[in-house]
Amino acid sequence: MSQHQAALNRVWTQVLLEECYRQGVRHVCIAPGSRSTPLTLEAVEHSGLTIHTHFDERGLGFFALGLAKSTQSPVAVIVTSGTAVANLLPAVAESKLTKEPLILLTSDRL
Repeated sequence: MSQHQAALNRVWTQVLLEECYRQGVRHVCIAPGSRSTPLTLEAVEHSGLTIHTHFDERGLGFFALGLAKSTQSPVAVIVTSGTAVANLLPAVAESKLTKEPLILLTSDRL
């Protein structure tokens, strides 16, 4: 990846996370992965966001759902692509039924 692409990725993720913050997101749950590094770095840098990490996406999804229920506000979840996203499905299905807002931020290679 070129330096220009890396800088563009960081700017894009800054804008995305700032808009999430403007929409009420105060908590970001992260299952670290190499493809989601720009999202993770910018989430950590944002002074208004509280970061929670977990190595297991399924567990992270339900943790995020619990945060959304307890705070009555949307929670963002950052994972890499592929099966990481699929592991969030049970929590997403429950969030749909309970009307608790989860925002999934996933990433893949260019």
